[in-house]
Amino acid sequence: MKKSYKVLVAVAGLGLLGGYTASSLPAAGGELDNQLVVENQQFPPGSFQSPGSCMGCHLEIHQEWSNSMHAYAWQNRWYQDDYRLAHAETAGATDLLCGACHAPIAARTGQLPPHDGSRFDDTARQGISCDFCHTISGVERLYNMGNISDPGPVKRGNRGDGSSPFHEVEFSPLHTSTEFCGACHNVRHPIGDVPIIDTYDDWKEGPYAEAGITCQNCHMTPTPGIGKNPGKSSFMGQERDNVAFHGFVGGSSFTQRKLGNEEQARLAEEQLRAAAQLQLEGKVADGKLALTVHVDNVGAGHKIPTGVTYIRKMWLEVKVLDAGGKTVFHSGYVDEANHVDPEAVFYRLLFTDSEGNLTGKSWQATGIGYDRRIPAKGRDSETYAITLPGKGDYEAQVRLMYRSFSQESLDFHEGEKAPKVESVEMARASIAIARK
Repeated sequence: MKKSYKVLVAVAGLGLLGGYTASSLPAAGGELDNQLVVENQQFPPGSFQSPGSCMGCHLEIHQEWSNSMHAYAWQNRWYQDDYRLAHAETAGATDLLCGACHAPIAARTGQLPPHDGSRFDDTARQGISCDFCHTISGVERLYNMGNISDPGPVKRGNRGDGSSPFHEVEFSPLHTSTEFCGACHNVRHPIGDVPIIDTYDDWKEGPYAEAGITCQNCHMTPTPGIGKNPGKSSFMGQERDNVAFHGFVGGSSFTQRKLGNEEQARLAEEQLRAAAQLQLEGKVADGKLALTVHVDNVGAGHKIPTGVTYIRKMWLEVKVLDAGGKTVFHSGYVDEANHVDPEAVFYRLLFTDSEGNLTGKSWQATGIGYDRRIPAKGRDSETYAITLPGKGDYEAQVRLMYRSFSQESLDFHEGEKAPKVESVEMARASIAIARK
């Protein structure tokens, strides 16, 4: 039975409210400006079924999900690092705001807060799981987790022609739409209305929306772009020309590899390498090379990078070598401590805090301080002025690189024990140059 009182629906991301004084913040669960309050969205513990109960019929889908970032949304150790930091810096004001998107069942069954998960049952601990998504019946608001839950025997999805001895089956147009994803993958700061995550807005304003290409077309197939995944959704089901892939592939190769999910890491890298292309132009005058690098977003239906771009890094590595292979210019290098050249051209988003300083802490956001990302089908160009030391032949080599975490963030939380973040090459190009 539903309890008839209001519950504050959480904001996705890594917490949002630092930089404000404790006295300016409401108590945990209090109402905030521009924060979604949904009626009748608290349910008794046990209202949502465990993913394990789905595994008997949907073994392959369960396996895909169990290796996805959705499954690790709460237990991801690097999410927990920032979640605890946000809790400490905001006197707990972010506990629901962050936690409910990463542990939505806990939030909607009264198990969150406290922020440490000490009241979680096993189902709540398993992140964004089967029954949470397949009992969503509507979207009240396309940001800050505006989904409407209706847990019970009816399971909703992109087809209604199947049957099950365990539950009812209902076709849901919502589950075929980008709006289903947008309710979580769009986040606004609940006090200042700063866009923290704007993936849905990117899509909505771009050419993929106009063409009718949805999130599911790209992220619920195991290959980049619009693909097909033939098979059965359950062992007793009928053969389909396409079954939604529940690995939800994105760009998180580092986390997937650290979790031991090598195939998911490979798919993430494949997705990244399909997103962009490079084109180079070089002109030499008076001993100087004007090297223009064009970066084209050719494969993503949103800006690249997207999501928590204040944690991620995408950048250009540019090297110029002489005829003997000696490097005469290098930008975007990685140093011995695994940190990226701070003078590199970065594609990411950073916020301003209440004192006007740049910050990657979304909970401190009062505005956007730096935003250089490339929209769907868009292009960004950068021209480098490079002195060539003498006459002869040269080669310019350019790579577009990506990290799903910054090394600085991991170093901050884990010190010398921090793992080294891998760099993924998204695209590369080279051009021959002659100084006469």
